[in-house]
Amino acid sequence: MAVKNIRRKTIDLKTLRLTPEEGFVLSRLDAPLSVRELVSLTGLDESRVVTIVETLSAQGALDVDRDAPPSAAPAPRPALQSKAPAPTGPQAELAVVEELEEVPQLEEVPQLEEVPELEEVRDEPSQPSQSLAPEETKSAEEQQEEADEAEAEEKRAAGAREYRKIYEEQFAQLERDGRIAAAETLGNPELFALCFDPEPQVIHALLKNMKAGLEHARLIAQVHHTHVGLDAIARRSEYLADQHVQKRLLKNPQLPDAMLRRIVNPKLIMDVYKIVVDRENPELTRMKVRELLIKKFSLGSADERAALIIKTDARCLVLLVNCALDARATQILCGRQSYTILFIQNVARWSASPPALLTHLLKQPVVRNNMGLRKMILKHPNVPMETKRNFS
Repeated sequence: MAVKNIRRKTIDLKTLRLTPEEGFVLSRLDAPLSVRELVSLTGLDESRVVTIVETLSAQGALDVDRDAPPSAAPAPRPALQSKAPAPTGPQAELAVVEELEEVPQLEEVPQLEEVPELEEVRDEPSQPSQSLAPEETKSAEEQQEEADEAEAEEKRAAGAREYRKIYEEQFAQLERDGRIAAAETLGNPELFALCFDPEPQVIHALLKNMKAGLEHARLIAQVHHTHVGLDAIARRSEYLADQHVQKRLLKNPQLPDAMLRRIVNPKLIMDVYKIVVDRENPELTRMKVRELLIKKFSLGSADERAALIIKTDARCLVLLVNCALDARATQILCGRQSYTILFIQNVARWSASPPALLTHLLKQPVVRNNMGLRKMILKHPNVPMETKRNFS
């Protein structure tokens, strides 16, 4: 029997045990409706709506009119197999209606509860606005570069173990003055071995040696653990500008604050964000860089701020406390043609999300067809009251 007319009964809702989905469907029944009308109002799949209606009817919350079942079920689509003349008049209209009812419904966008928290939906590369989006897959060249870098790092680590062994055998027992004199005059491999010396005076003497170079500075940045010794690297701008030296210094827990600012301040805002989320960096360093990220975001251009949000799928917003977006940055974000579910979730969680962006997201098909996302945005305090009334 097909459900034809659904009416809400006058009943104390407190006596019912309803799921949120059942309560939502029941709240839409302000007047008698059909199943198709409920599907249009709720955005749920038709089979799901029928199931909920049957459940509510069994609990006595609904009155449902049902059509009597036909005496015999017709064979599927006989008109396509028969060579009989096509019917005309009212019979033809009825055949068209039946034909349309057999067209399968489009699948609904899955509800928010079915979407994993960190799942990413990749944007189509054909969209013109996707140039700012991060690439999820790495090119063959990038993969080869990473493999080469990993191989080089492994060789450096093996060399470092040999240099440490030389230091322990030849220099560890010497007086400090003797090690300083050796650092000023000796060459490799002894000079690499002296990079492991814990005394900052030895490091300063080593870097004054004409035979010292960038590789020595990289090793010192990795293994030396005094502020004064690391300051010796900062005295040479070409050393501090090297990317490998910077990476090792950022992982060094003794990195001085002044040197940290010299490393971070010239970087683009996206590169600063990568330092904050790199778990190989010490927690204290990441906290300090996060403060610098907030300052750079507040002082950056609208294009740069919007690019950071787009490239990170708005993950960066959780770090940007007490920040806000101006009208230009909001306009750039609203000008995109598509949004991932992760982007929408992160914007809905950010306390400073602009009202215009929230309203714009509510109009997107992925939100209109997903009740969970829609509720998530409508709970945001920055959504205008008029918008809440229109989408409630």
